[in-house]
Amino acid sequence: MKKRFVFAVYAGRSGGLQTTHFFNRNVEGCLAVNEFPRYEASLPGRLGNWQHRFHRKFIETHELLGRGKMLEAFARGDDEYLARVTRRRLKMISNELDKNGCSIYIDMNKLFGRSIFRGVDQVLPNYSLIYMPRDPLKNMKSYINRNKNFYLDNNRPDDDCNELQLDSSNMKKEELYLWMWAELHLRFQTMCKSPRVDSFSTIRTEDMNSSDIWAKTLDELELPYKQVSIEPQSNSNTKLGFAATRITEDDVALFEGFLKRIPSKIRDRIDYFDSYDPKQSIG
Repeated sequence: MKKRFVFAVYAGRSGGLQTTHFFNRNVEGCLAVNEFPRYEASLPGRLGNWQHRFHRKFIETHELLGRGKMLEAFARGDDEYLARVTRRRLKMISNELDKNGCSIYIDMNKLFGRSIFRGVDQVLPNYSLIYMPRDPLKNMKSYINRNKNFYLDNNRPDDDCNELQLDSSNMKKEELYLWMWAELHLRFQTMCKSPRVDSFSTIRTEDMNSSDIWAKTLDELELPYKQVSIEPQSNSNTKLGFAATRITEDDVALFEGFLKRIPSKIRDRIDYFDSYDPKQSIG
């Protein structure tokens, strides 16, 4: 059975879990997985925390997820390491496809665009991409509300491997997330130029409740479906007890200051900003 691979490019905090469910509901012969390889601890409390740490270190490792040494290898341009780990990851994915009797794999992993993509482009003869941008201010604020360690999932803005290289010595945490949003937009453009990418599509988060736009996206990706069933997205921040994503005038001012950091030739490539009014996000 010939297998197809579709990889999502997105910053995270963009409805990845809901989109995983969407693909599994609507695309025939599809196995979509959110953050493969996942691991859910079976033990309670501290034992569960230990169990999770053990598995992330030795079994479903941070490297297979795209973190840790994968981010370091990406930053230093170690394509051999990226390809080696990607082969292991793809072998596990292929086994999952066989186990579930599926021929299409859709990878919903925010770390694909952070590190894994460089390995995939060396290992797979062909694959497809879907880009899912969310309003950059709302994306940034959602991360800030969760108080995560930025460098757990991201390399440094100063690294030579980046499309947009910026001095991070005096960057606020909010600006770091805005940088990664812009960087992924630019990386997606470069990814699509690979001769191994046989199809690609873009769907904005605000359009994910439109069955017509989803149908167009699935057609562009040449994915088989009979009908498009939509389930409204939920706010996972509030469900988990974090603050709701609300944009303030201070956030808008910070965004406008961030834009001034971007060289004009790079800014011209970020077409999302051409029609984006950050003030419309306030509230």
